[in-house]
Amino acid sequence: MATEPRVVSAESLPLNLNDNRAPLWWGMWGLIAIEATLFAALLVSYYYLRHSAPEWPLGGIEEPELLLPTVNTAIILVSSVPVAWADRGIRRGLRTRLAAGWSVAVILGLAFLAIKYVEMSSLAYRWDTNAYGSIVWTIIGFHTAHVMALMLKTVVVLTLALRGYFTESRNVGVQINGLYWHFVVAVWIPIYLTIYISPRLL
Repeated sequence: MATEPRVVSAESLPLNLNDNRAPLWWGMWGLIAIEATLFAALLVSYYYLRHSAPEWPLGGIEEPELLLPTVNTAIILVSSVPVAWADRGIRRGLRTRLAAGWSVAVILGLAFLAIKYVEMSSLAYRWDTNAYGSIVWTIIGFHTAHVMALMLKTVVVLTLALRGYFTESRNVGVQINGLYWHFVVAVWIPIYLTIYISPRLL
């Protein structure tokens, strides 16, 4: 005897999840966990190569310059401030504050990329010069690719913000983009300490 299919009502489910119950929120945390593991693996590889090398940097390469990387570190750290400011603003329905905050963040992100281009263009070694060159170019290139992807994603969010898409009750996209922004900023700190500071200390 055939039984009637069970029907589950979805009327009580929320139409718009705007907090950490949203699947997008947990998807972003999963992505961050994967990428944090990749960055950790690259940094461990750097220290493994260094431990095995008779000198570091290899091949008579001079220790990395500090001025531009330090300026860039300050820029990318400061960029988290307008991102957090914009995020808090749209949670209160302040669309102008959202657009202004993300605009400043994009400018700071582009400044970071421009300075990074100048820095890498002036290096006396290439990615295939030796193991030191390969690991440095790989780590910085990997992080730079993340910053570039973040810029593209942020431009989309900023465009939607300027068109009034986000509101006080619909801003999980802003939260997710901000979460990823803070991750890309935070992961730069161990990279900076490893590539630019550790050769002078270890």
